[in-house]
Amino acid sequence: MNDALQSLGDTQADVVPEGFMNSVWSRAGEMAEAANARRRLALFAVIFAAGMGGGIGTIQTPPVKAETTSYQLFAGADLSPAVLLHVEP
Repeated sequence: MNDALQSLGDTQADVVPEGFMNSVWSRAGEMAEAANARRRLALFAVIFAAGMGGGIGTIQTPPVKAETTSYQLFAGADLSPAVLLHVEP
């Protein structure tokens, strides 16, 4: 048993390559960039769909016609500032 444990202790552990941590952080940055790009694309798609939906909804409404309205309360009344202030020109 002692010989087996001794032989296990004599073997060298795997050595981490020199630029390993740099490549890990580089890959993490690439993954974050990809996530941001997906988020921007999804936001653009939502805004585009909302704009198109709003535009299509307004196109299908019937046209509105302008009509003149007459208020019976003020019919025939002169509402100029001079008349309201009782100023004679």
